[in-house]
Amino acid sequence: MPRVISTWLRREPRLLAVEHRRFYHAYLWVYLMLMGLFAMWVPFFTLFNESRLAFVSGIMALVSVLGVMLHRAHQLTLGLALMMSALTLMAWLSVFCFGLSAGYEYYFFIVMAGIHLAPLAPRIRVVTTLMLFMAAVSALMVSPVLHEGGVLSAWVLQSANLFAVFLMMVTFLWRMLALTEHFERQYLKDASRDELTELLNRRQTLRHAEDWWDDRVPYAVLMLDADNFKRINDLHGHAVGDEVLRHLGRLLTATLRQGDLAGRVGGEEFLVLLPRIGRSEAISVAGRMRSLLTKSPPAFAGTPVPVTVSIGVAIRHEVDSLDELMQLADRRLYHAKRNGRDQVVAGGEHEMTGFSAADAPTSPPGKGGGARGKVYTGAKGDRESGESRKNKQSRKDSSPFSRTHFIG
Repeated sequence: MPRVISTWLRREPRLLAVEHRRFYHAYLWVYLMLMGLFAMWVPFFTLFNESRLAFVSGIMALVSVLGVMLHRAHQLTLGLALMMSALTLMAWLSVFCFGLSAGYEYYFFIVMAGIHLAPLAPRIRVVTTLMLFMAAVSALMVSPVLHEGGVLSAWVLQSANLFAVFLMMVTFLWRMLALTEHFERQYLKDASRDELTELLNRRQTLRHAEDWWDDRVPYAVLMLDADNFKRINDLHGHAVGDEVLRHLGRLLTATLRQGDLAGRVGGEEFLVLLPRIGRSEAISVAGRMRSLLTKSPPAFAGTPVPVTVSIGVAIRHEVDSLDELMQLADRRLYHAKRNGRDQVVAGGEHEMTGFSAADAPTSPPGKGGGARGKVYTGAKGDRESGESRKNKQSRKDSSPFSRTHFIG
């Protein structure tokens, strides 16, 4: 039973706006407490021979049920008006019948807190506050000054009401703070993560890269791109394409070490940051990614979907700025794409001088060296390609990793 109630409380109405989630959950608890309070007042007022108040409390308990149902049905403003009006009326009648020393005037503060913590327009807050003030003053003016005896003394009534108000206020504020922290963490996660792959999004990935650069952290950059991804979408549909991207996200998460970062920075493009790592280690990580993708291809409806990746590798010490580091990784990725895809490029773009032991080709690039599955490295870094300086500068300027594109 408690689990059913807890599930019912956590379940949100459909189409609940993000900015109303905290208000919805916090006020639902308050309304349930008020409903219990009205129900408890029925036998309490009967004990004091206040049959009229007992009758009104029963009516307000039923009204609070309606208020909770309206709140659950996403009629938040109407539910708030109904519940606050019911509590104001009960507080006014109780002050009028029991006097100032019984403590029923404290409930006006709950109404005031409920009004000012709700997402209402400023004009509505001002008007409702003035109306509440007039109701409280009129109750004090027409009520007797002291409670005239009965089963319980005045200080017991006052203490009980003070405790009830204190408990409701503490519970309300605790729920508001707890929900605020919960939703802030959720919003931060949503703002920093890619919804499809659950990796970091573009902005957060590139901010980490900038922070590491400013802190002089030595790191390597891997630029990955799924090969022929448009063909996968065209042949199998976008649902299969989405599954391929999700699979690549899971693959990156399983491959990286603690402290490494991976993010989705484009449609089918990913950026991996490897702190405190050299060229050979970065190439090894890139090779593991390709190997794992080959062994465990993505599948949709039980059918494997073959996919490969091209990877460009760049090391911080090769360049003098973050822009150049991103552009270098991007150029090497471009070179891997142009040379046949499904390969890792970690060195010169025109003259390659070495290969990994596992993927060494039978002939060097330029002589059939475009075979799939190769890892190209160069000890001297990038060499100038045969293209003109103007075309190369044009490609640099159009790079998606120019600082003007990702610095917020």
